[in-house]
Amino acid sequence: MDLEIWLDTEEADPANYDLIQKRFMEWYTEGAEVRHNKMSFGKLERLERENRYVVDLGYSDLLTSFRNLHARLHRLGVKVFIHFLP
Repeated sequence: MDLEIWLDTEEADPANYDLIQKRFMEWYTEGAEVRHNKMSFGKLERLERENRYVVDLGYSDLLTSFRNLHARLHRLGVKVFIHFLP
């Protein structure tokens, strides 16, 4: 399942932008890791607009994935918006 993810950093401290990107990539990397009995993410595509990505979540658990991403970024002042793509 392809999703567009927008990381709204309007309320985030600009000093944390590198940490925000690092935590987002850690979230994706952990989700894309291939292991036995684990549904892995597919591709990640960075869009031209800032902080927007297309992520193929494959058959992974959507709610668990979103909770994990939110937990990593919420304390840094980031709002995560998700759009389901056709």
